[in-house]
Amino acid sequence: MFLSYSATVILLSLALYGLWYILKDAWGWFTTLEFVRLPTASFVILVHNMEYEVEDLMRFLIKEMAEGGHEIDVVVVDCGSDDLTPTILRRLAGEMPALTVVNSVSMARPVAEALPLCRGAVVHVLDLTSRLKSKQFMAVVSSLLRKNQREVAVKGGADG
Repeated sequence: MFLSYSATVILLSLALYGLWYILKDAWGWFTTLEFVRLPTASFVILVHNMEYEVEDLMRFLIKEMAEGGHEIDVVVVDCGSDDLTPTILRRLAGEMPALTVVNSVSMARPVAEALPLCRGAVVHVLDLTSRLKSKQFMAVVSSLLRKNQREVAVKGGADG
């Protein structure tokens, strides 16, 4: 035995006292958290002349949504394509109930036409006409849908 009996009792008492404060702080932290349900979301995707890529991208998006268990609706705005993109999108909309297709004849305000069709409280606008490339689209979709959580913990006092 390395320590005397009284030294052992003192060290054990201090260890129990420290453990008590750790548990008390952890309980206080946990009870101040509120669990808030995440709002629903919608995707607005702008496309133009993407007949070779649009089907793969939409199938990728729907697959990611199904794997994450998210209830998200997708509104695809065709910005005046003059190839087979509108035909492909109509066929996909028939196969996938979460997909809505809007044909926009003017490029002036395509998002304004799609917003009334969105059911989610949060709307993600992804512009494949000029801003995003296909690989970037897949990375953004994966990033946005990565979390498989329905609720998040926030510090107390947040407005619901």
